[in-house]
Amino acid sequence: MTSSKLPTAGPDSRIQKTTRKECPVFVAFLAVACTVLAGLGDWKTLNDAYGALPKAIVLGTIVCAFLCFLVAADFSKLKKAVGYFPIFLLMIAVYTMVSLYIWVTDLSRAASISRAGQKILFQTITIIYCVCMCYLFEDRAVNYMFFGMCATNTAIILLEMPKYGIQESISSVVNCLITFGEAEGFVRALEIHDITFLFGQFFIYYLMFAPKGTKPERRMRRRGVILSVFFMLLGLKRSVLPAVLLVCLLVKLVRMARKPGRYVMAAGTGMFLFFYLYLYLTRSGILVSFLESLGVDMMGRDVLWKLPNDYYELSPFWKGLGFESVTDLVNTWYSEGLINHPYPLHNDILRVFIELGALGFTLWAGINYILYPAYWLHRHNTETGILYMAILAYMSVTYLTDNTAFYFWSCIGLRLIPMGFSYRIQAPRKQVQWKVPTPEEAANEIRLIEMGE
Repeated sequence: MTSSKLPTAGPDSRIQKTTRKECPVFVAFLAVACTVLAGLGDWKTLNDAYGALPKAIVLGTIVCAFLCFLVAADFSKLKKAVGYFPIFLLMIAVYTMVSLYIWVTDLSRAASISRAGQKILFQTITIIYCVCMCYLFEDRAVNYMFFGMCATNTAIILLEMPKYGIQESISSVVNCLITFGEAEGFVRALEIHDITFLFGQFFIYYLMFAPKGTKPERRMRRRGVILSVFFMLLGLKRSVLPAVLLVCLLVKLVRMARKPGRYVMAAGTGMFLFFYLYLYLTRSGILVSFLESLGVDMMGRDVLWKLPNDYYELSPFWKGLGFESVTDLVNTWYSEGLINHPYPLHNDILRVFIELGALGFTLWAGINYILYPAYWLHRHNTETGILYMAILAYMSVTYLTDNTAFYFWSCIGLRLIPMGFSYRIQAPRKQVQWKVPTPEEAANEIRLIEMGE
């Protein structure tokens, strides 16, 4: 099915004037449906029973992209979408090569190979999913995924509400909002961390970056902001709201600069260096003492951050324990009675350093905070670079005290949103130089004019 899509004039409507082959409606429906069903895997009932397995349903979206290519092959779309794959695959190579080196040189660390392989596989699936969504929907991929996640969250609400009743459910929501995070009953069941963090990414995109040159675009933008706020509040995480508001303010300030791209790179480099300081502050206990002096409830993080000190060295020669080795440590502490539940470490910066070592940590931070911003700035444009850094800065706040660095949907959003936005970059138009017409061309023009008269 082929249709002509022409952009409406306006500063934010910058899609290049092209004729593109649209994805068949039934294939598009199936692709979004697979996203919704995969998202339901974050519903606690399913997650407790099947773990991360339901997320594999997004493979259906990949199959839909393949079917769409068979029905209406568009090699130009395929080339553009696949062009994003190598840069993101670089991170998968780092995880794999560093972990293989650790396991080969220390066989005692090989117990976590199975879980590490699963995590690497799922991280690879997130990249392929983003590429396929961009092939199917191009600049609209962000909107399709957004409404898919809205449908997922709504379904979880409707599935949980009968257990508590309408009155108790509303009371639970109100109490959570008033106490700013005291989740009990219904709200506790809606504590789907990954999807809630993802809505923070959508909020930044729709408030600060989504196009607004036409009436439909402005309407979509309003809906995106309103629904993102609603679902962020419903799955309230204390770090989300302050983080997204701070990032939006920083975006405004960066845009006011004469050369905003330099500030994007400076921010990435600054966070890259800050993480080493953060590791020192965490290991030394200075960070915990400072937060406790401010009256911050650490919710057990103070204990979790001290326990690994005997298992790693804060040294440039630290080799690492291997991908997913921290999970083994947590299970050991739980079996020994040091903690009453196998809680995650709640500190992704520390976790990456322990698992991948100094070299792996440096590569992880360098690629995410220096290489990727440079890629978006120079391969695409400044706005795309600012968008990526804005989302990454927001997620980095959660890396400090949470476990979001490898969350499935959060990783997808971090890649897909800049990818979809980059489709809105208008290719530079070639300037056509006027040439003197040949006698034959002049005669044809005169004939056409006379025929018109």
